[in-house]
Amino acid sequence: MNKNNKDYLSKALLLQFIVCLVLFGILFALKTGNNKLFTQIQRSFSEKLEENLSVDEAKSVFSIVTDKKTEKNTNETEAKESETVYVPLEEPSLSAEIIATGGRDIEVSSSEEIPENVSVDDYKLSQKMVLPLKGKTTSEFGIRTHPISGDLRFHAGIDIAAEKGENIYSAFDGRVIEADYDQWNGNYIKIQHDNNIMTVYCHCEKLNVSEGQKIRAGEVIATVGSTGSSTGPHLHFELRFNNISYNPENALKGAVNAV
Repeated sequence: MNKNNKDYLSKALLLQFIVCLVLFGILFALKTGNNKLFTQIQRSFSEKLEENLSVDEAKSVFSIVTDKKTEKNTNETEAKESETVYVPLEEPSLSAEIIATGGRDIEVSSSEEIPENVSVDDYKLSQKMVLPLKGKTTSEFGIRTHPISGDLRFHAGIDIAAEKGENIYSAFDGRVIEADYDQWNGNYIKIQHDNNIMTVYCHCEKLNVSEGQKIRAGEVIATVGSTGSSTGPHLHFELRFNNISYNPENALKGAVNAV
């Protein structure tokens, strides 16, 4: 390395050091002054760092496909690459005398109406879902006569009846964005997963998680109850993508037991 190159490298390193020193001084001054701007910068940096760390994993874990041609090609590729066989889960008997169901539902004017925040398109998840609850499906996704109000509504999830106190499991890894109560859903939980996927769990008896908590797939998040608008102990379960509700039945058919 000649003298000119050495001088250039030394000047470049010195300039970088000065820039870093100035930035450090500015951040230190903001923090010392309890400036709100420092808090915003810190939060933004943390969220970006976490997003960058998880983006590669997210791309390989989740994908929802509404194009049927793309779904067909995806299925054919996965069938060739994977030899894993999942044994269908046996549906347990339900001793409760009441057909447990309930919820708020979405008001519709006819049996043909599809609400704006609902989709009946096909989809494909590239990772197996953990079964949130072993139980009997007592109300499916779609138009139904509401069990309490008696009017026509769209049921944006499925109702799974089980004995009160049974464990409810998180379907995927994620973060709790709501863990609260309202008169319709009772004790409910919303968990945000990668790729804008969200799962919703309603009418719980006991909530074992709190807002902001990170959750692993298969973790016990609540127990079965009959809180809110409900005719008996059950779980109202929803699967959303970009806050649009999809029929969770397809994903549940291939779900695996929590370990």
